[in-house]
Amino acid sequence: MIGIWLQQTAMALLVYQLSGGQAFALGVSALCSSVPILLLSMFAGGLADRYDRRKLLIGCHLVEIALTFVIAALIHTEQVQLAHIYVFAFLMGCVNSVYFPTQQAFLFDLAGMDNIRKLISINSMILNVCRTLGPTLAGYLVAQVGMSAAFWANGMSYWVVIFSLLSLHAIEQKRPNAGEQVSLAEAVGYIRSTPNLRNLYICCAALTMFGLGTLALLPAVAHGDPQRAGLLLGAAAAGSLVYAFFLSPVVSHIKRMGLTLSLTLIWMGGWLVVSALTHWLALQLVALFLFGLATSQAMVTCTSMVQILSPPAMRGRLMGLFSIIGFGLQPLITLLGGYIADRLGVSTTIALWGLVAVTIASVLLAQPQWRGWNLAKN
Repeated sequence: MIGIWLQQTAMALLVYQLSGGQAFALGVSALCSSVPILLLSMFAGGLADRYDRRKLLIGCHLVEIALTFVIAALIHTEQVQLAHIYVFAFLMGCVNSVYFPTQQAFLFDLAGMDNIRKLISINSMILNVCRTLGPTLAGYLVAQVGMSAAFWANGMSYWVVIFSLLSLHAIEQKRPNAGEQVSLAEAVGYIRSTPNLRNLYICCAALTMFGLGTLALLPAVAHGDPQRAGLLLGAAAAGSLVYAFFLSPVVSHIKRMGLTLSLTLIWMGGWLVVSALTHWLALQLVALFLFGLATSQAMVTCTSMVQILSPPAMRGRLMGLFSIIGFGLQPLITLLGGYIADRLGVSTTIALWGLVAVTIASVLLAQPQWRGWNLAKN
């Protein structure tokens, strides 16, 4: 996962440089990666219900290795152009449309109902360690070695994941029979008829679109400085890391899920506004650190609760829709944010997104059923 964050940070910096410092280009790059997720995840969720999830994950990583090495070679030979990055982002998005729902369903295969929250918390801990180290290391590698180093490193890191998955060949995956598989319309209907599940998707959308979506604009906040961008991204990741190590064991005992999620999103949006209103680096780092605490808590809760509330026969479908809302829509708001940032300023745009997140959380908090949702009573 460190390699992934190396690549994401380096790619954002590369797009910013190749575009001549346009925040809008960052949004276009993010959009290219999101379109396949929007269009294909609903079908890919069905694949995760039907085929061997371990083999699907290994296949995804093999394709990612090939794509990453191609773009690394173009960067190394100084032939890379902005169009190449857009095509690369689109193809990686196609892979991720299969990978995201399959990975989430595979986690449930490993853990089961009783341990899914613990496993997602552990997965979040590992992810946030990598989020902390990846951007900072990317800033150093890009500044000292070159842009291509981050892509070569990420390509090699996929082999570690593949070897790990190969060691899990004995796991028996729990997939529904052909007669139990449900259609996309049935999955959407189930979400609409289950208020708490519906609100979880809304919270996830607010988190990824108006919270995590702003991270793509941080290279513009840093004015393209790779080391400063690495510090800003690293601060947010460090907050998530502290949550995973120290706060997650405490928060995992909380049963008032609706109340907790709404307050978490309000906290997230508030600190995002603070980070946007100051130009003092130290305060920006503190605000993004506190912002990171909330993003990790919200993502772990949304993911685990969707898993728990999903019937086995439609888990792949529901996680596919979760991927669309949680990942596919994020770059669309990033594209809009980049467009607005080029006209109103990056800080104004980030503050606006923070206020939108606070507003959504407040509206949900006003719903008695959501506010009073107690997991222990369900």
